[in-house]
Amino acid sequence: MSSFTVPLTELRRDLIDALPSDVAQESEEIPPTQLYFPWSHSKALRLESSLVIGARGVGKSVWSQALQDQDLAQPQRNEIFGHLFPYPLQVSPGFGTALKRASYPPPDTFEALLQEEYPPYAVWQAVLCRALATTMPQDRYPNIPVDRWQDTVAWVVANQSESVAALIERADRWFQEHNKGILLVFDALDRVSSTGRWQVVDQAIRDLLRLVLQLKASRRLHAKVFLRTDQYERGNFAGIPDLSKLQATRVELVWSRIDLHGLLWQRLTNAHAHTSTRDQFRTWCQHAATLQRSLFDPDPFATETAGNGERWPLPTSLQQDDQIQRNLFAKMAGHWMGKDRRRGVPYLWIVNHLADSEGQASPRSFLAAIRHAAENSLQHYGNHHLALHYESLKRGVQAASEIRVNELAEDHPWIRELMKPLKGLSVPCTLDQLEQPWKAKFGEIPDEVPDLPGRLPERLAKQGLQGVTGYLEQLGLIEFMGDGRVNMPDLYRVGFSLGRRGGIKPASRSSR
Repeated sequence: MSSFTVPLTELRRDLIDALPSDVAQESEEIPPTQLYFPWSHSKALRLESSLVIGARGVGKSVWSQALQDQDLAQPQRNEIFGHLFPYPLQVSPGFGTALKRASYPPPDTFEALLQEEYPPYAVWQAVLCRALATTMPQDRYPNIPVDRWQDTVAWVVANQSESVAALIERADRWFQEHNKGILLVFDALDRVSSTGRWQVVDQAIRDLLRLVLQLKASRRLHAKVFLRTDQYERGNFAGIPDLSKLQATRVELVWSRIDLHGLLWQRLTNAHAHTSTRDQFRTWCQHAATLQRSLFDPDPFATETAGNGERWPLPTSLQQDDQIQRNLFAKMAGHWMGKDRRRGVPYLWIVNHLADSEGQASPRSFLAAIRHAAENSLQHYGNHHLALHYESLKRGVQAASEIRVNELAEDHPWIRELMKPLKGLSVPCTLDQLEQPWKAKFGEIPDEVPDLPGRLPERLAKQGLQGVTGYLEQLGLIEFMGDGRVNMPDLYRVGFSLGRRGGIKPASRSSR
C-alpha cells in the first residue's frame, strides 16, 4: 500500500469538498470534467433510445442537463458525447427543472392549460412547434404565436390536422438538407402538475409518449424522455398505437459496482480546486492501473496530465477491472470492515448495503455515503491510519439511508405515515408480522392511510393490503424471500428505523 504524501486531515477535507453534499442533485451543475460516462449508459444516450427509465438518484437529470449543456453542434469536437451522434444536434429542453426556461410551460401554466380543457397532447405539440420555430429560418414555418403559451396551444388545436403535421415534415427535410438534427429532452415530468396530482402527471406522460412516437416517423427530429421507474410502471399506456416500437428502445439506467467506484475516482481526480490531494488521487489511479495492466493488458492507456479546467481521463483499465478498483479503494478504506476478514470487504460492503431490493445502488446514495464517512472519520477517528474508518462507512450508510427516505417521501408523501407503525420491527419477518402493526394502526388499508388513497395505481388500490405490499415491492422497498418472508434493504430499513440482527443500527440524531 502506497504511503500518503499529504496529511490525512487535509486528504479527508479535500475528499469532502470534492463530493456533493446531501442537497438534491438535480439542481447541482456538474462540470464536464467530473461527468463520468459508464459504457453501459451509451445506449441510453443514443438517438434511437427515446425512453430512459431509472430510479431516483441514478442520473436521469444529470444526463438530461448534460445533453443540454454540451455543445453538440460540432460532435467531432465533443470529448464526452461526440462519438454517440452521427450529425450535429440542436438540443432543446422539452420539460425539466429549470425555472426560467421559455421553451416549455412552467407547472402552473401547464396545469392552467389543462384546466382550460386543452389536452396534454396539444401542449406537447406546442412545445415541439416552438422548438422548431426557433431553430429553422422564418420562411420555413408558419406564423406561430409565441408570446403566451395559451396562444401557442390554441394555434396548435386550431391547426392540428394540417399545419402541425406539415411543420414537422418541413422541419425534417430542412434538417436533412443541412445535415443536422434536433433533440428535445424531457425530464422531471412529475412537475407538470403544480399540485402533485398523479392523474394529471400520468395523462401528460401518456400523451408525451404519443408525440414521441409521432417523431419516430421522421429522420432528424428526435425526443428523449427520462422517466422514474415507478412512473413508467404505474402508467396506463394501453391503446397507444405502435407503443411496442417505443418500448423496444427503452433503456434502464443502472450502475454496476465498478461504475460507482469509477464515478468516485472521476470526481476525486477532477476536483474543482488544484490540491496536493487531487494529485495524490491521480498518482494512485495511474499507479494502480499500471501494475494491473502489466499482468494482462499490453494496450496503452491515457496518462496525459490535465491543466486547470481540463478533463483528466481515468485510465481505461481502471474503469473496466474490478480488482484494480478494489485495490484502489483499499488505499482509503482498508481491506476489512473491522479487524479481520469476517466483517467483509469495504469495497464490496459499501455498495451492497446501499442497494435496493433489485440489487441496484444509485450514485447519489453512494457519493453521499462516502462523503459522510469522510466527515465522520475527520470528526471521530483523527488518529486512524486510513482516510475512511470502517465504522465511519457504517455512519455513511446511515446518512445515505436518511437522505434516500427523505427523497422517497417527496415523491410519495404517504410513505412516512405508513412506515411509522413498523418502527422497531426486525426483518426478515413474516408477512403477518409486517401487516399486524398496520392493521392495528389504520384498520382499513389503503383507505385509512393518510394521503395514500388515490395515489396507488388503480389496479393495486382495489387489492387492499395486498396492493400496498405489491406497490412497496414495486418501489424496491421490500422483497419477498424464497421462504416467503419479507425483507427490507438497508438503504430503506435504516432510515425507517427497522432492525436486523447483526445489521447496521438506525441512526439517532446524536450520531449525525
